[in-house]
Amino acid sequence: MISLLLALVTVQDTTIVIHPDSSSATLEARALPRLVSEEVIRFYNAPGTTRLVGRTRLPRGNEWRGNVAVRSGPVLVAGRVQGSLVVINGDLLFDTGAEVTGDVIVVGGTVNDTAKARIGGEVRQYREPLFYRLRREGDELVYAPNLRRRLFNPGAHVSWGNADSRSSLTIATGGTFNRIEGLPIVFGPLFDWKLQQNFRMRVDALGVFRSAGDLSDKRSDLGYMFRGELRSGEARPVGLGLRAFDVVSPVEDWGLHDAEIGWSAFLFGRDYRDYFLNKGWAARAFAQPERPIALSLELRREWQTSVANQDPWTVFRNSEIWRPNPPIDEGHFTTIAAGAVLDTRNDPEEPTSGWLVRTTLEDSRSSDVVPHSGVPASVRDSIPNPSSYHFDRLFFDIRRYARISPSGRVNLRLVGGGWVGGDPLPLQRRLSLGGPDPMPGHPFRSSSCNTAFTDPAFTEARVAACDRVIAFQTEYRGHVKLNWSYNPSKDDKADRDEGNVPRFFWLEGLDVVVFADAGQAWLVGNGPNRLPAGRIPRFDSWLVDVGLGVDWGGFGVYVAKAVTTGERLRFTARLDHRF
Repeated sequence: MISLLLALVTVQDTTIVIHPDSSSATLEARALPRLVSEEVIRFYNAPGTTRLVGRTRLPRGNEWRGNVAVRSGPVLVAGRVQGSLVVINGDLLFDTGAEVTGDVIVVGGTVNDTAKARIGGEVRQYREPLFYRLRREGDELVYAPNLRRRLFNPGAHVSWGNADSRSSLTIATGGTFNRIEGLPIVFGPLFDWKLQQNFRMRVDALGVFRSAGDLSDKRSDLGYMFRGELRSGEARPVGLGLRAFDVVSPVEDWGLHDAEIGWSAFLFGRDYRDYFLNKGWAARAFAQPERPIALSLELRREWQTSVANQDPWTVFRNSEIWRPNPPIDEGHFTTIAAGAVLDTRNDPEEPTSGWLVRTTLEDSRSSDVVPHSGVPASVRDSIPNPSSYHFDRLFFDIRRYARISPSGRVNLRLVGGGWVGGDPLPLQRRLSLGGPDPMPGHPFRSSSCNTAFTDPAFTEARVAACDRVIAFQTEYRGHVKLNWSYNPSKDDKADRDEGNVPRFFWLEGLDVVVFADAGQAWLVGNGPNRLPAGRIPRFDSWLVDVGLGVDWGGFGVYVAKAVTTGERLRFTARLDHRF
């Protein structure tokens, strides 16, 4: 199984990234300019620079003398810096009375409350992170861009504006290649305006062209994504958003990354998701009271309908028939969704310590749902009154990253959720377990509660039909110092001892990964093959697998073996970390 990040990428100074889960697009900086990267690295490596790591605070009445560089912040300055200050991959906050006699440069973060400080030089802010590797026990940095970010995505892009406000017009690939749409093409304008200090307005107005062709009389080749957002603050933002959408949405999006789904389908004709057409609008309020905490509350009104798969072209196995896309329970749904995120990771891309906790609780209602007649009574109780259909659904994802030695890490993940109250879940909100992630030792949807289905629309599609799912993942990563760089320029000599920087990319030493996974999916209720709402399956019934692999900067190859069943060894290739 191969994966790819199929995001909308532009060819100039910005990247527009499509987020399928929120039916929106965001305007983001593409890459930190090379000259800025070299300037920051020279500053950090200079003999007279004081180097600090992690969350840093300079209290009022205290002073740092000389130039200071802080990586992996955030940094709070209430005292005096007698020199220049550089913050690498973190945010900088000033308190009243703070002073910096020299320049202030922040890369991979934001500067907040500069009006409270006296700054003798210029202030520069770059939201793009600096990609580097450590040398000489962390005393020096070396430029090391991530090869995954060099993957080419075609597109044409024109932008205009200044440092405070930007506008863009784009046509490019966006979303994830799938058997319903083929490769979506997005086009249209995006705007990001600074209305006043710490107050911004963003507007996305994008059309979506579905390259696989028209699917039915219910759906055309064109969709759209519109979003307007008002945001106050940078380090601790609060805001309101409104969006309207006509998109193809996934049924389950918590396993493999979007990128991995896209390349698996494009290269080998294996699509590990199911889809439905989703039209409607949503209003959202969000706040970040503290740096690690984000809260949101959203009201959605959606019209969800079934779609049949098309026959988009693939690189290999183009003559094979795609797995059918199963139907859903169609209707209009009104949903209130509350979300919360706690993120204390030291690095979102390559975390070695910290927590990541994400949870969502949804309360959905419908007055015109049409339950599909092909769902057996043993899988789902009848819906007593479709005109007052109501269900609640919870989902959570808890991850812990910990370094146990200079080259060893242990990562843990607990993920799960499903039905928590009300009427039975509709087909498009049900769950399954098994496949390349999170159970690579087991076949795709090996636990999906679909053995009682007799309707060919479901049996051939291997529909996900469980009410709940839970999975636990653990892995040990040991780093092997086997580094390799590539420099296509004959004039540049990559000599790490002298500090020369390779011009194209650097691949870090590989991680040897030993892992184990366990989990199960099940039906809730009374009767055969069901469990009461307050119980989880017995541990001796869980699916379990163990495996071994190598991960080279996100590119990984793994072999896994099911422990509880007699499955053969299964190999998986990844373009990102397991979790």
